[in-house]
Amino acid sequence: MLRVVERGDRLEITSPMPVGKRLLFAVLALVPLLAPYQLLIAPGWESILNPFFGFAALISLGALAVSGFLVWAAIAGIESTARFDRQRRTLTTVARAPVMPLQARTCSLDDLRAIKVETTEWSDGGPSYSLKIDTADGRAFKLLAEYDKAEAEEVRRQISHFLAHPSGG
Repeated sequence: MLRVVERGDRLEITSPMPVGKRLLFAVLALVPLLAPYQLLIAPGWESILNPFFGFAALISLGALAVSGFLVWAAIAGIESTARFDRQRRTLTTVARAPVMPLQARTCSLDDLRAIKVETTEWSDGGPSYSLKIDTADGRAFKLLAEYDKAEAEEVRRQISHFLAHPSGG
């Protein structure tokens, strides 16, 4: 869910990676670890020169890869923020995650060309929507998203209203 905060001449939109989601990914990473235990440790193999051991090791390797992916999702999930400042006439975007340095980019509000809702189609499940802000020099600022279309459209409308009313009214 997007957080939108407007204070005077500043509008800040944050697309968070909730702590609960990070914890969920970390806990889910423990589940695939049962396979290596049940297939390699619990049976007490007498010899690893056994085709069944090789098959069990291959399955265990896959389970470790799934666990690694879930741990990575827990620690590398990105939170993004877009800050519109009418007084300074700037848009600043910030992306952060626990395992990456803070990345900030700034552009002039005068360079904004389009604020639109972008659809991402998935092979499984319905589409997701994100906010995309295009600038005159061809750069695109994107707020990462998992929200529904109505929420994204409402935030796009709030941004447009904020930028169209310079006095905050």
